[in-house]
Amino acid sequence: MEAARPIDPEITEVKAPVTAQAPPPAAMTKNPFVAGLLSGFPGIGNIYNGLYLRGAIFFTAIACLLALGSGEDREHPVLGFVVAFVWIFNVLDAYRQAKLINLGIAQDLGQEDLPRLPKAGQGGLMAGVLLILLGVVASLQLYLGIDLSWMLKFWPLAVIAFGAWLVFSWTRERAKRDEGDEKLS
Repeated sequence: MEAARPIDPEITEVKAPVTAQAPPPAAMTKNPFVAGLLSGFPGIGNIYNGLYLRGAIFFTAIACLLALGSGEDREHPVLGFVVAFVWIFNVLDAYRQAKLINLGIAQDLGQEDLPRLPKAGQGGLMAGVLLILLGVVASLQLYLGIDLSWMLKFWPLAVIAFGAWLVFSWTRERAKRDEGDEKLS
Protein backbone atom coordinates (compact mmCIF):
# COMPACT_ATOMS: atom_id res chain seq x y z
CA MET A 1 0.00 0.00 0.00
CA GLU A 2 1.31 3.40 -0.98
CA ALA A 3 1.67 6.33 1.41
CA ALA A 4 -0.91 9.04 1.00
CA ARG A 5 0.20 11.69 -1.43
CA PRO A 6 -1.25 15.11 -1.92
CA ILE A 7 -3.62 15.43 -4.84
CA ASP A 8 -2.11 18.72 -5.96
CA PRO A 9 1.58 18.26 -6.82
CA GLU A 10 2.35 21.80 -5.57
CA ILE A 11 1.18 20.97 -2.05
CA THR A 12 4.07 19.32 -0.29
CA GLU A 13 2.66 19.27 3.23
CA VAL A 14 0.25 16.63 4.43
CA LYS A 15 -1.76 17.69 7.49
CA ALA A 16 -2.54 15.18 10.19
CA PRO A 17 -6.20 14.62 10.94
CA VAL A 18 -7.58 16.79 13.74
CA THR A 19 -8.35 14.81 16.86
CA ALA A 20 -10.77 15.94 19.51
CA GLN A 21 -9.10 17.00 22.74
CA ALA A 22 -10.45 15.70 26.00
CA PRO A 23 -12.13 18.40 28.08
CA PRO A 24 -10.26 19.53 31.19
CA PRO A 25 -11.28 17.73 34.37
CA ALA A 26 -14.12 19.38 36.21
CA ALA A 27 -12.99 21.41 39.19
CA MET A 28 -14.18 20.16 42.54
CA THR A 29 -16.76 22.58 43.81
CA LYS A 30 -17.66 23.04 47.44
CA ASN A 31 -21.09 24.00 48.66
CA PRO A 32 -20.62 27.06 50.92
CA PHE A 33 -23.91 26.39 52.74
CA VAL A 34 -22.85 22.82 53.56
CA ALA A 35 -19.42 24.06 54.72
CA GLY A 36 -21.05 26.60 57.03
CA LEU A 37 -23.57 24.08 58.33
CA LEU A 38 -20.87 21.49 59.05
CA SER A 39 -18.95 24.14 60.98
CA GLY A 40 -21.63 23.95 63.65
CA PHE A 41 -19.18 21.35 64.93
CA PRO A 42 -15.93 23.33 65.04
CA GLY A 43 -13.49 22.69 62.22
CA ILE A 44 -15.56 20.17 60.24
CA GLY A 45 -16.57 22.75 57.62
CA ASN A 46 -12.93 23.51 56.86
CA ILE A 47 -12.14 19.80 56.76
CA TYR A 48 -14.99 19.42 54.23
CA ASN A 49 -13.27 22.14 52.21
CA GLY A 50 -10.00 20.19 52.35
CA LEU A 51 -8.36 22.63 54.77
CA TYR A 52 -7.32 20.07 57.36
CA LEU A 53 -4.87 22.16 59.39
CA ARG A 54 -7.27 25.08 59.51
CA GLY A 55 -10.06 22.79 60.73
CA ALA A 56 -7.82 21.29 63.41
CA ILE A 57 -6.84 24.76 64.63
CA PHE A 58 -10.47 25.88 64.93
CA PHE A 59 -11.40 22.68 66.76
CA THR A 60 -8.45 23.02 69.14
CA ALA A 61 -9.09 26.70 69.83
CA ILE A 62 -12.76 26.18 70.66
CA ALA A 63 -12.07 23.03 72.69
CA CYS A 64 -9.45 24.89 74.76
CA LEU A 65 -11.77 27.84 75.30
CA LEU A 66 -14.59 25.54 76.41
CA ALA A 67 -12.24 23.64 78.73
CA LEU A 68 -11.03 26.92 80.20
CA GLY A 69 -14.60 28.01 80.85
CA SER A 70 -15.71 24.75 82.43
CA GLY A 71 -13.76 25.31 85.66
CA GLU A 72 -15.36 25.13 89.07
CA ASP A 73 -15.92 28.86 89.61
CA ARG A 74 -17.25 29.55 86.06
CA GLU A 75 -16.90 33.28 86.62
CA HIS A 76 -15.56 34.17 83.19
CA PRO A 77 -17.85 36.90 81.84
CA VAL A 78 -15.72 37.64 78.77
CA LEU A 79 -14.96 34.04 77.88
CA GLY A 80 -18.50 33.41 76.63
CA PHE A 81 -18.14 36.21 74.10
CA VAL A 82 -14.75 34.89 73.00
CA VAL A 83 -16.14 31.38 72.47
CA ALA A 84 -19.12 32.77 70.54
CA PHE A 85 -16.84 34.95 68.39
CA VAL A 86 -14.45 32.12 67.52
CA TRP A 87 -17.34 29.72 66.83
CA ILE A 88 -19.16 32.18 64.54
CA PHE A 89 -15.88 33.08 62.84
CA ASN A 90 -15.32 29.36 62.28
CA VAL A 91 -18.68 29.09 60.46
CA LEU A 92 -18.11 32.23 58.38
CA ASP A 93 -14.56 31.20 57.51
CA ALA A 94 -15.67 27.79 56.24
CA TYR A 95 -18.39 29.46 54.13
CA ARG A 96 -15.93 32.02 52.72
CA GLN A 97 -13.25 29.44 52.02
CA ALA A 98 -15.75 27.30 50.07
CA LYS A 99 -16.61 30.32 47.92
CA LEU A 100 -12.91 31.06 47.33
CA ILE A 101 -12.25 27.44 46.37
CA ASN A 102 -15.09 27.60 43.85
CA LEU A 103 -13.62 30.78 42.36
CA GLY A 104 -10.20 29.14 42.17
CA ILE A 105 -8.49 31.72 44.38
CA ALA A 106 -8.18 29.84 47.65
CA GLN A 107 -4.71 30.06 49.14
CA ASP A 108 -4.54 26.61 50.66
CA LEU A 109 -6.53 23.63 49.47
CA GLY A 110 -5.14 21.23 52.03
CA GLN A 111 -2.19 20.39 49.80
CA GLU A 112 0.29 22.47 51.77
CA ASP A 113 -0.60 22.00 55.42
CA LEU A 114 2.96 22.54 56.55
CA PRO A 115 3.52 25.76 58.48
CA ARG A 116 4.97 28.62 56.47
CA LEU A 117 6.45 31.86 57.68
CA PRO A 118 3.67 34.44 57.42
CA LYS A 119 4.22 37.88 55.99
CA ALA A 120 4.25 40.72 58.46
CA GLY A 121 0.76 41.80 59.36
CA GLN A 122 -0.93 38.47 58.57
CA GLY A 123 -1.34 37.52 62.20
CA GLY A 124 0.37 34.14 61.94
CA LEU A 125 2.69 34.88 64.83
CA MET A 126 -0.12 36.18 67.00
CA ALA A 127 -2.35 33.20 66.20
CA GLY A 128 0.47 30.84 67.18
CA VAL A 129 1.20 32.67 70.41
CA LEU A 130 -2.51 32.80 71.26
CA LEU A 131 -2.95 29.06 70.70
CA ILE A 132 0.12 28.28 72.80
CA LEU A 133 -1.09 30.50 75.63
CA LEU A 134 -4.59 29.00 75.53
CA GLY A 135 -3.13 25.50 75.65
CA VAL A 136 -0.81 26.31 78.53
CA VAL A 137 -3.53 28.01 80.57
CA ALA A 138 -6.03 25.22 79.93
CA SER A 139 -3.45 22.56 80.80
CA LEU A 140 -2.42 24.28 84.03
CA GLN A 141 -6.01 24.70 85.09
CA LEU A 142 -7.24 21.24 84.09
CA TYR A 143 -4.34 18.94 84.88
CA LEU A 144 -2.54 20.70 87.71
CA GLY A 145 -5.53 22.33 89.36
CA ILE A 146 -3.89 25.75 89.32
CA ASP A 147 -6.51 28.49 89.44
CA LEU A 148 -5.69 31.02 86.74
CA SER A 149 -9.04 32.80 86.62
CA TRP A 150 -7.32 35.98 87.84
CA MET A 151 -5.73 36.24 84.37
CA LEU A 152 -9.10 37.09 82.83
CA LYS A 153 -9.01 40.44 84.62
CA PHE A 154 -6.15 41.46 82.34
CA TRP A 155 -7.79 40.72 78.98
CA PRO A 156 -7.83 44.43 77.97
CA LEU A 157 -4.02 44.40 78.06
CA ALA A 158 -4.00 41.57 75.53
CA VAL A 159 -6.26 43.59 73.23
CA ILE A 160 -3.97 46.62 73.56
CA ALA A 161 -0.87 44.50 72.86
CA PHE A 162 -2.50 42.94 69.79
CA GLY A 163 -3.49 46.36 68.46
CA ALA A 164 0.01 47.71 69.05
CA TRP A 165 1.50 44.75 67.20
CA LEU A 166 -0.81 45.33 64.22
CA VAL A 167 0.09 49.03 64.09
CA PHE A 168 3.81 48.21 64.35
CA SER A 169 3.56 45.62 61.56
CA TRP A 170 1.68 48.04 59.33
CA THR A 171 4.21 50.86 59.85
CA ARG A 172 7.12 48.49 59.24
CA GLU A 173 5.59 47.25 55.96
CA ARG A 174 4.78 50.82 54.91
CA ALA A 175 8.39 51.90 55.58
CA LYS A 176 9.71 48.97 53.51
CA ARG A 177 7.35 49.82 50.66
CA ASP A 178 8.29 53.53 50.76
CA GLU A 179 11.98 52.60 50.80
CA GLY A 180 11.45 50.42 47.71
CA ASP A 181 9.60 53.24 45.96
CA GLU A 182 12.49 55.66 46.66
CA LYS A 183 15.00 53.23 45.14
CA LEU A 184 12.93 53.00 41.96
CA SER A 185 12.79 56.83 41.52
